[in-house]
Amino acid sequence: MGLFGKKKTEELVAIFDIGSGSVGGALVSFPIDVTEIPVIKKSFRTDINYTSDKINVGLFTNSMLKALHSTADGLFQGKIGAPDRIVVVVASPWYSSETRIVKMTKEIPFIFTHKIADDLLDKELKSITLDNTKKTKTIYNELEVMEHHIMDVSLNGYEVLDPIGMRTKSVEMNMIFSFSQKLFLDKIRKEIIKTFNDIPVYFSSFIVASYFAVRDKYVSPDSYLLLDIGGEVTEVGIVSKGILKASLSFPFGKKTFYKYICTKLEIELRDAKEIISLYNSGDMSSEQKTKYDLLFKSIESSWSEAFRECIGGLPHVLALPSTVFLTADSDILNWFTSVVSNEEYIQSMTIDHKCTVVSLKSSDFFMKCRADNGVDLDPFLMIEVIALMRK
Repeated sequence: MGLFGKKKTEELVAIFDIGSGSVGGALVSFPIDVTEIPVIKKSFRTDINYTSDKINVGLFTNSMLKALHSTADGLFQGKIGAPDRIVVVVASPWYSSETRIVKMTKEIPFIFTHKIADDLLDKELKSITLDNTKKTKTIYNELEVMEHHIMDVSLNGYEVLDPIGMRTKSVEMNMIFSFSQKLFLDKIRKEIIKTFNDIPVYFSSFIVASYFAVRDKYVSPDSYLLLDIGGEVTEVGIVSKGILKASLSFPFGKKTFYKYICTKLEIELRDAKEIISLYNSGDMSSEQKTKYDLLFKSIESSWSEAFRECIGGLPHVLALPSTVFLTADSDILNWFTSVVSNEEYIQSMTIDHKCTVVSLKSSDFFMKCRADNGVDLDPFLMIEVIALMRK
C-alpha cells in the first residue's frame, strides 16, 4: 500500500449461471478478509427462449447467447461498477466432466511437494488433450479444460489432508476435470465482451459448485447424490467417500415437465403453471386433485425411467447413496422433492433402501452469503458464490 493509497478490501466479481433453461447473473462483492461473507449487489435472470421439442444445438446455443446478452445488460444497467473478473458457471448440457485417479510409486521414499502435485496434474491435462486429438480434430470438437481440482491425496494408501512436505513411497490423487468445446466457450467470451470489455473470464461447472457449497454448508454423510433439475436437462453428481466421482445427465427438465402437461391437457403454458401453483398450495377440489394425480404419476414414471437409464450407464455403481441434495426452480422444487423421496427404483437402489432429500433453497445459505436489500435471492447464484469463496 502506497503512502496515500487505500488498501483494497473487496473484489467485485460478475458471475454468470448458464443452465439449460435460463441464464442468471450477479455482481458480487467478495471481501479480501475471508472471515467475512460475500454480498450480492445485483442479480438478474433471463429465460432461454427455445420452444422446440427437440434440441438443435445451433439454435439452442444462439438462444442461450441471446439470454446471456440480456442478463449481462441487466447487470450493467445496475451501475454497480466494472467487475475485477468474470466467472461463468455452466450446467449440463454445456460441458462434460471426468474424474481421474493419478498414481505414482517409487522404491525409495520421497518428499511430496507442490511441484510433484503440479507435475502430476499437468500430465493428466496433457493426457486429456491427447485423447481428444486422437479423434478427428476440427474447430468443432477441440476441447478446452475449464477447471480442474485435486479432490484428495493419499500417501502410502492413507488419505492425508495436508500432504505437502510429508515423506512417502506412493501417491494417489483423485482429480476432476471439467471441459467444453473451445469454440463454444469463445462464443460466450465474445458475447460477454460486448458488455464487459477487457475483463478476464474464467469457467466452472455447476455440479462442482454444488459439491463445494454442500460440503461447506452441511455436515453431510460422505456419500450422497447431487441432483439438479434444469430447464431441459437433469444432472446427477455422485459423491462417494467425500469425492465427486461422476457427473451424468439425461434430457428431462422443467420445460419437459411443462410440455408434458400442456400436451396431455391441450392447454397453454400459463395454464399449466397455474395448475402447478394450485396443486402445490392445495387449493384444489378432491376431484381435481384426483385428475391431476394421475397426470403427475405419468410424468413421474417418464422422469424415473430416464433416471434409471442414466444410472444404468454406470456398471460400477451397485448402490446409490441414501441422501440427495436437490436443486430446482421454486415452482417445481416441492414436486420433484416428493418424487425423489418416494420413487421406488431410487429407494430400492439406495444403501439404506430409504431416501432422504434435502432441497437446496436460498434461505439455506444466509450464513454463508447475503444480498443487498431488493436483490432477488437466487439459490443457484448463491451456491456459485459460496463455491467460489470456498475455492
